[in-house]
Amino acid sequence: MSGTKGAKPGRRQGISILGYSLLSLLARKDRTGYELSRFTKGARSMIFSSSGHSNIYKELAKLKTNKYVIFRVVKETRPFDKKIYKLTASGRARLRAWVASSPDLFMSRRELNIRAHALWLLRPSEAISLLDQQISVAEQEIKHLAEHCDYLQKRNDIKFPPSPQHPLFGTYSNILLETESRKMIINWCKWMKRQKKGTKKTAKY
Repeated sequence: MSGTKGAKPGRRQGISILGYSLLSLLARKDRTGYELSRFTKGARSMIFSSSGHSNIYKELAKLKTNKYVIFRVVKETRPFDKKIYKLTASGRARLRAWVASSPDLFMSRRELNIRAHALWLLRPSEAISLLDQQISVAEQEIKHLAEHCDYLQKRNDIKFPPSPQHPLFGTYSNILLETESRKMIINWCKWMKRQKKGTKKTAKY
C-alpha cells in the first residue's frame, strides 16, 4: 500500500474528516468552494461532513498551506472572481494512503463513508484487503458490545431485554442499534468485495 514515510496507519496526520471529504471530492474533479459546500448539505451531508461555507474555506486554506490542493482564479463579472480548486499529486497520495490505512476500533461512521467514497483510488487487491480488515473490526466491535451487555446484566442483576420503563432500557436499545449497525457494515463490506472482484474500473464519476 502507498503511504507517507513514517506515518502511523489509521492516523489522520492533522487532516480532519472534513479535509478528507474535500480531498475525496477533488480527486474526482476540480471544483469551486461553492460546489464543494453543496456536498455538506441535505442528503449528501449523511455521507460527507456537514459544514458551513466558512469552515469549508478555512479547511481549503489549510489544505493549500500543506500543498494538498491548489487553485486557479477565473475572472467573473460578479463582485468576486471564482477560485477553482484542484487536488495536487501530494494531496492524492495523502488521501490514498489514508484510505488504505488500517481502520481503528470504533472508528466513526463518517470516516468509513469517506473511505468508501475514495475506495476507487486503491487497486482491487488493496480495496479487498481493507474491506476484510473492516469486517474484522466490525466483528470485534460486536464482541465488545456483547461483553458490555453481559457486564451490565451481571452488575445490575437483570436479564435483558429490560422493561421499557427500566433505566437500562435506553442503554440496551443503543447496544442493539450499534450491534445491528455493525452487522449491516459486515454485509455491506462483503457486498463491496463481490463488486470489486467482478467489476471493471470506470472513468465516469
